Amino acid sequence: MTFSTHTVSTQWLAKNLNSPDVVIIDCRKSKPGITPPVDFHGKYLEAHIPNAIYVEVDSISDCTTGLPHMMPTAEEFAASMSRLGVADTQTIVLYDEGDLFSAPRVWWMLTSFGAKSVRVLDGGLNAWIAEGKPTQSGEHTRVPSTFNAKLVRPVVVSAEQVKDALGKVQIIDARSLARFKAEAPEPRPGLHGGHIPGSLSVPFTELTQDGHLKSPVELKATFEKLGVDLNKPVITSCGSGVTAAALAFGLDSLGVKDVQLYDGSWAEWGDVNEDFPIETH
Repeated sequence: MTFSTHTVSTQWLAKNLNSPDVVIIDCRKSKPGITPPVDFHGKYLEAHIPNAIYVEVDSISDCTTGLPHMMPTAEEFAASMSRLGVADTQTIVLYDEGDLFSAPRVWWMLTSFGAKSVRVLDGGLNAWIAEGKPTQSGEHTRVPSTFNAKLVRPVVVSAEQVKDALGKVQIIDARSLARFKAEAPEPRPGLHGGHIPGSLSVPFTELTQDGHLKSPVELKATFEKLGVDLNKPVITSCGSGVTAAALAFGLDSLGVKDVQLYDGSWAEWGDVNEDFPIETH
């Protein structure tokens, strides 16, 4: 894929707001550790991009495993998307606040299940509002559609597969460097501090600059500066599988295809009741 297939500008979206072939999804999600959580559905009802539906990651995930927002089955995902009025053949535009916190997770799920054209709004809602573009209040709904979901390739790895990959495959961690080094507490209770042995710290915040995705040249330089070999397989990880998808999004935009996501991430690996090796340096 080329860079332009991953994002759309606010100008492009403004021109295509009413296109029957474009679905707009507000993916804003509260960050872990914020108490009480930010009510982004409430904020959506107050103001959102016209014709956008609201989709919280948990509402389209498997929440029955004891781990947060895990990848659902193809059948479950197809049912969720079809009910929301999203077809796999449409152009789907996703947005969060602009920091790539949650929109890439929905991008990853959609593309993994075969959606043909999925893009993230560059700059997100913050850029849209800063530019004085129109907003809408209230709930917007779509007529149910048909989403044909099929997992394109094995995109998720388990804890056991990560164990087997230690020392053989690059594992990159999207959490902050302070959490990676156990210098800041984990926002979820009951977790050790530290990181998967041999993994690299690649905070997802490094992918953006001034609220926008970095250019391909800058993005490539960022990954390489942080020790990532773009010619070798990668497993992405984070706190619970959300921002790991931001790293997958950034890598995919550079044409790096051999990328898998550890869905359990630190919520599983760092669990005080689990016996997984941990480093703190």
